[in-house]
Order: sequence, then structure tokens, then C-alpha cells
Amino acid sequence: MRVKKILLSLLSVFFFANTVFSQVTGTITVQGDPTKFYPVSFYDGGWDSNVATTLEIGRSVIHKNAANTDWWGSIIAKVRFHTTNWGHGSNFIDVDLREKFGTPNIALIAGWMDVTTLNADHKILIWLRGLTPYYYKADYAVTPVVYDGVANAVTYQETNGGTYTFKTGPDASVNQYGMNYQGTAYFTDISNTSFFAGNVGIGTRGTGTSKLAVEGTIAARKVKVTMAAPWPDFVFDSSYQLPALKEVENYVAVNKHLPDVPSAAEIQKDGQDLGEMNRVLLHKVEEQTLYLIDLKKESEKQQVLIDQLMKMVQQLQNEKK
Repeated sequence: MRVKKILLSLLSVFFFANTVFSQVTGTITVQGDPTKFYPVSFYDGGWDSNVATTLEIGRSVIHKNAANTDWWGSIIAKVRFHTTNWGHGSNFIDVDLREKFGTPNIALIAGWMDVTTLNADHKILIWLRGLTPYYYKADYAVTPVVYDGVANAVTYQETNGGTYTFKTGPDASVNQYGMNYQGTAYFTDISNTSFFAGNVGIGTRGTGTSKLAVEGTIAARKVKVTMAAPWPDFVFDSSYQLPALKEVENYVAVNKHLPDVPSAAEIQKDGQDLGEMNRVLLHKVEEQTLYLIDLKKESEKQQVLIDQLMKMVQQLQNEKK
């Protein structure tokens, strides 16, 4: 009898564990326009168990039709989220996303948001491209509901909140090629190097050819710029041909800026290279120093002549007395 009770207890624990922690899988199809992204709600099944919910959305095959003649797009997304449910906090939506755009060149996911600020509905919205089937897996029940104008109305009404409908393109904050994490990051290992092989944008996604692009102010105690161009100490070499001031005057009159210095229009268009600009400015400062030295020499010569003239004048005055 005692062994039977133990077995029943073990079976109960096993059944409970599999009920709570069993994976949920399924397929959803978003209808509508393939150039639009429709809201799909997902339930935060882990909230009542005091844990985050993990949801995976995928399309491994890039084709959508059975003949494999189209190039619709593929996606592997892992969404880990916890809703606020009327202000309880600790809420976040972290998305690890990889997409392969098909033809036409359209993404499959356009954004996401927590829609429980003013309610306890346990839901987030994810905007998915229309006319596309998706596969999902979750560690708790997520109960997806599609708002595409076919399965349900094309708008989602947040309880006590706003109304949300389709998007025509991905949000600017969506990174289709990697991590989309809500919050801040701390890297506390000071003994090793954090390596970024690609370009990095802070406040901007348009890095161009720059390894680091920042939209805003950079505060630093020290900036060190290394450069290959020669530092302009050659100006002080005896063989250096210092431009005549008349040449500089004529150049400035025509061009409205110093020789070898970028014009205002060039800076407006291309920005300025701090290292190169410092080199150019030092070049001009060193040239000006030579001009000042020459002027000092001329001034000293003139002073000698002036002193001689003053002495002669004084002698003439003395002779008249």
C-alpha cells in the first residue's frame, strides 16, 4: 500500500511537471496583404509561474509554395518576454532574430510591444508579414491570435489602451540580423577585449564605411588619433619653400579659405577628419610661425634703420643750436 502511494505521488509530480513545463508547438498563418505586417497577440504563459516566457517563431524553408518556385523568405526568431500586467514591472521583450529576405525584398517581422500597461491581459503583440505561414514553439501556452482582417479584425484593441493595426514596414529599432535586447548591457571583464568585427552605430543605423558612427555628443577625457600622413615638422626644414604672403593673399581672395584647408562646402558634405584637420592646422601654424620670424627679422632691420635715422636727426638738431 505504501509503495502504491509513492508511485502515485511520483506519477503526480511527473504529470504536473510535464503539464507546467511541456513545450507548446503549432502553426499560424497570417492572411491579408503580403506587403503589410499584421499584429499577432501572444499570451505570457509563464507570468503566473513567476518566470519569463520563451517563444520561438520560425520558417526554415525560404519557399512558401509546394513547387519551391518562389523566394518568400525565412526567419528564425527567439522571443523571451515578461509582461508588466498593469504595472508590476520587471517587464521586457528580448528578441534574437535572423531573417533572410525573399523576393520581393521584404522582411517577415516588423516589430513587437507589450500591451499590458493598463491591464492584466498577459499579452504582447508581434507584427508578422501577411500571406505567410509561421511555425512556433513555446515553453508555456502562448495562444496566438491573428489580427489580419480575415481570422479577426485588422486591429487589436488594447484593454483600457490604444488600438493597433498593420504596419507597412519594420520599425527602425528592429535588427533583422541579431540581438534586439531591451535594457542596458554591462561587460565587467576588464582583463579581456570585447571584439566587434562589423560597424557599430550609436544613435544611428547609418554607419556607412565607418567602423563607429555616433549620432550625438561624445564625451571623453582623452582622444588619441593615429595617422599615416607625415607630421608637418618638414615646414621647419631648410629646404621647405614657404609660400609668399602675396600668393596666400591671392588664393584667399579667390577661394575664401587657406590653401590645403577644406572649404566650408567640403566640411558640410563630408565632415572632417580630426587627425587630418589637426595636421593641416599645425601645418598652417608652423607656416605662420615662419612668417612671424621673417617679420620679426624685417622689423629688427627696420628698427636699426630707424635708430640710425633718429641719431642723424638728433645730430642735425644739435648742429643748429
